Amino acid sequence: MCAMRIVSYSGDQFDGQFALRLKKSARALELDCELYRWPRETKPHDDRIRYLTILRSLSGRSPEDVLFVDPQSQFLQRPDVLLDEKDFDIGVYYDSRTLAVSGPLFLRHTPRLETFLSEWGELQQSFPERSDLENLSQVLAGPRTKVEIRRLPVTYAWVERVHRAQYPEAKPVLVEYRTDGLLSSRIKIQEH
Repeated sequence: MCAMRIVSYSGDQFDGQFALRLKKSARALELDCELYRWPRETKPHDDRIRYLTILRSLSGRSPEDVLFVDPQSQFLQRPDVLLDEKDFDIGVYYDSRTLAVSGPLFLRHTPRLETFLSEWGELQQSFPERSDLENLSQVLAGPRTKVEIRRLPVTYAWVERVHRAQYPEAKPVLVEYRTDGLLSSRIKIQEH
């Protein structure tokens, strides 16, 4: 049986501080978390960093399941669905109305994984103007390789200010601290 490794990245001090909090929260749950540092001069654009970080994390490693998590996230509970259920190849949260992918991406190490990543890579090269999540959505919509996709619960891609009103009793597993410009707007207010 393969173990699960959590992977994320850091590039500057801002996401580096978030990434360290992510790693600490994983460690508190006895989960392996590895941070990949991208120096400023080689760091891919944020819209393309997921795919490249996943490839980097799989290179030269023994077979294991991988959970990519944005560095601005924190574990609050054990991710039971990913650790205990084995009937799917890919776990991802997507909006049920728009089908837009967001949040963490779980990849189970199966014989189909390499082909799936190749399909995603082909779209990355063919459509460089699209984000890696847009290209991922396209692969998930009609993969050439038969993969079992599990839609993760919203509690795995939780954004408090977005989800709490709709799901008041929910107990988040993984919280994303999205700023969506909140920090820059606060800085502008303080400057006045």
